[in-house]
Amino acid sequence: MSGMEVKDKYINLWTQIANEFKDYNEYLIFESMDSIYFIDYETYYFDYKTLTNLNQAFVDTIRNSGGNNIERLLIIAGANDEIELSLSSEYKIPIDQSNKLAISLHYYIPYDFVMEYYYDPYNWTNYEGFTYTFGPKLIWGNSMEYKNMFEDFELMKKFFVDKGIPVIISEVGVLTEEKKEMESIREYLYMLFSLSSDYDGIMCCLWDTSNKVFGNMNFYDRTNDIWYDEKLKNNFIQISKRKHVHPMEFFINTNFESNDIINYVYSLCIYTKNKKVLKIFINFELTGILFVDIGLHVYTDNKVGDVVEINYGKNNIKKQYDGTYIISIDVSKINCYDFIEATVIKGMNFITLHNLTLEYEESFLSIDYKSFKNAISNYIY
Repeated sequence: MSGMEVKDKYINLWTQIANEFKDYNEYLIFESMDSIYFIDYETYYFDYKTLTNLNQAFVDTIRNSGGNNIERLLIIAGANDEIELSLSSEYKIPIDQSNKLAISLHYYIPYDFVMEYYYDPYNWTNYEGFTYTFGPKLIWGNSMEYKNMFEDFELMKKFFVDKGIPVIISEVGVLTEEKKEMESIREYLYMLFSLSSDYDGIMCCLWDTSNKVFGNMNFYDRTNDIWYDEKLKNNFIQISKRKHVHPMEFFINTNFESNDIINYVYSLCIYTKNKKVLKIFINFELTGILFVDIGLHVYTDNKVGDVVEINYGKNNIKKQYDGTYIISIDVSKINCYDFIEATVIKGMNFITLHNLTLEYEESFLSIDYKSFKNAISNYIY
């Protein structure tokens, strides 16, 4: 049964709820739906029209019931409560004459650290015979992960908060019984909750199951009224008192972006998010192999999403004082739309990628990763 086929039942249900609780004070909040994924069976993509229709029916039903429901805060379901789906231009906030709506989102990013189980790893072998192991990440806290979380908050601010719609991140957490490093769990939650504390209009709610079994998020023993980890408890106390290390104090404007995290296909990748790239710099090391055989390729994508290779010659390769090499590529006349990726196609045993750096035409807001991580080290370890 599709979403629209249950609309009458949906309205009938919320009519009963609204009438029952219409005299309750402002501490009562209604949320339209939770983690709802509607499918458009013509395209097999997310069905935004159904979600919009039901969210609007929810608002109208509650407001028309009278009493305190006229001014009550209402939480509107995001598209499957996912940030990426909810940032689509097809996602619509309902019309509300009372102008008291917030959006509900969940934050389980990156999935391999937050949600994957320890017993999930699997292997994949490429066409050259190299085998890669995929599975849960047990640690978190490199520069790209900080950058991605910060950018997610910037996007939520731009698309919702700046338009008058507060964001309630109603579920955050990490699976705690899957051998994930406790220091990383603390660091992940410290960054997440300190960011939400600094961003006016965004708040986080910790998801907790409290049963100490695998596949769950266990932080607080409700039966005995104790936290399982004292440092984590103290971190939340300090954040609530605003005595924590504030990420916004470490925000910087820069024209450069770097990544030194090698992914599973032995590549370095930076998502440019349509910023204009002027130059690409790749630092790498060679061992017993000729330049002509290094097999290092650089890719981007064009306006229609096709992957294209960016060519460079030997004249672009310079040896550094430390014995490593730098490839410098001027791409000021090339339109790079979504990403820049440096990939080792062959000679993987003789090439060590160190970092990929992009120079942009305009400055952008970023976070001073090393300084902030050093500042919070006493809270984490």
